[in-house]
Amino acid sequence: MIAAICYLINLDKGHIINNTPITRKYSNQLKMDILNMNSVIFLKQFRTEFIFRTVVPYFAFFMTVFSVGIFGEDFFSGNMKYFARLTKDHVDVFKSKVLIIIFYSALVVILTLILGFTISAFVFKLSFDGLEKIVLIYLSAIIPVASFGLIIGIISLFFKNTTISIAIGIVSSIFLTVSDRLTITSNFSPIGVLGLMEKFRANNISLISLLIVNGVSIIYLLGAYFIGRKLFKNKEFV
Repeated sequence: MIAAICYLINLDKGHIINNTPITRKYSNQLKMDILNMNSVIFLKQFRTEFIFRTVVPYFAFFMTVFSVGIFGEDFFSGNMKYFARLTKDHVDVFKSKVLIIIFYSALVVILTLILGFTISAFVFKLSFDGLEKIVLIYLSAIIPVASFGLIIGIISLFFKNTTISIAIGIVSSIFLTVSDRLTITSNFSPIGVLGLMEKFRANNISLISLLIVNGVSIIYLLGAYFIGRKLFKNKEFV
């Protein structure tokens, strides 16, 4: 995906220089970004294509599949029963899975950030101007998507068919991102940060806005954690 975006940007550079009809609908800011493309500007553009994309939120999709795998699939396959026997407290199994979800979410974000920055630095040019804010914006996606993944993971414990659980996660993520983009539900959504990125350019997003949406996501994460903790304490493993 990163290579494809780099290729398309290079094509757009040629179109802009030649003033082809396709580029006349581009804003002046977008044209300047493309003509002066560097590693930081690239990250601003790339974040909307994977980490912060709405309508088709790839990151949330990946987290859905991963969460259903380590919760629902492990539970109904008997793997969770095996691990539960290794500890006196079933809640320890749940805690480990929560940590895995947060780690996976962080890993995807950090790898995307590093790959995007490194590849774009080679293809275009290296820049550190404004990198701190872009890094902060990227990292702000870790907790929201982890909280969403945990919620879907807990839901998957009630559906033996993993396809149903994955479908619930995908449909929910699409509904939330579309709703967050068009309304004010981003203020109350576990993945409201995705809608926030759709409404504002990276340069116009304030630290307060990021803190608010992450604060809401932390509330969802804690709520799901306590529900899951109670559920695992009383759950009979198959």
